[in-house]
Amino acid sequence: MHASPPPRPGTMDGPGPLSALERRVLTALLRGEGEALAALRAQLAAASVLSRTHSGVGFMTRLTVPDSVPVIGPGAAPRLRPVQALHPQLPEPAEFVLQLRDGRLASLEAFCFAGSWPTDGDSFRTVD
Repeated sequence: MHASPPPRPGTMDGPGPLSALERRVLTALLRGEGEALAALRAQLAAASVLSRTHSGVGFMTRLTVPDSVPVIGPGAAPRLRPVQALHPQLPEPAEFVLQLRDGRLASLEAFCFAGSWPTDGDSFRTVD
């Protein structure tokens, strides 16, 4: 079976469900204790993709969360550190950064520092 070609830089897809890679990385980003992280995990359970733009070295996924899911209050946002993930086709780990806006999950940015973004998202393994 042949791997599908990578999306061309600048191409966009969505709306739709989160990919398995996005869900796995977001779960890793939201690990921990506290009410704010619990609220963000509840948002993740209901979140979907508004759009996903491919850059050739990663992607930017804009997220949407239904209005019925509670937001976190101003000043309650936890410090979210980037998550790194290894892939056999990349010489260095890729990095994933989550952004919040108005107490909601807003976007997930993924990028690699060397090479091109792999087409096989299932081979990424987060670094703890």
